[in-house]
Amino acid sequence: MSLDLTRIPDLDGDQSAGEPSQALRDLKPTGRRTVLRGIALSGVAVGAAVLGWSPLSGMRSASAETGPNGLRGWDRNDCKDAYPVRSGYPSGGYNEERDTGGAYTGSAAACYGGDFMGSDYCSSGWHRSGTVRDAPITRTYVPISSACGSGATKNAWKWTAGGRTWRCSDGHTTVSGGGSSRTYLTICRAPV
Repeated sequence: MSLDLTRIPDLDGDQSAGEPSQALRDLKPTGRRTVLRGIALSGVAVGAAVLGWSPLSGMRSASAETGPNGLRGWDRNDCKDAYPVRSGYPSGGYNEERDTGGAYTGSAAACYGGDFMGSDYCSSGWHRSGTVRDAPITRTYVPISSACGSGATKNAWKWTAGGRTWRCSDGHTTVSGGGSSRTYLTICRAPV
């Protein structure tokens, strides 16, 4: 005899419609439903646990990130298609450069191309935004979107270096003081 869930009576319905099984014959009709409901929920729990133990459960699908300023990040751990294959770059990509300041100057090089690079240009793992006045100097931080791949503008990309994945988020930092100002390409380097 197979289990037909449509034959299990509703709690509020006619109690005489259900037929007690031999295993549950000594239980009241409400007790049988409770036992069957418990069996069904146990099956769901076991199935969910098995899926949780699966090697696939630890894999995250690739998805583009969005920074706090609404700018999009790159959804891969390399950016090889942003740089063409050429001499010195046999597989595309770039040669990482060491940070110029911040907390990770002693770590493996990860980002590339900024006048200044490091964690000093970060806020919540993305390039800073806003103005900081420290008389007589004022620094204005502006995240930007630059090309990382054909036709896709992105603010940040990920790169794996030294066994760790890093986010390199682009921006401009304008330093003003003494009647003059200068703007630099700066890159926030943050662990992902």
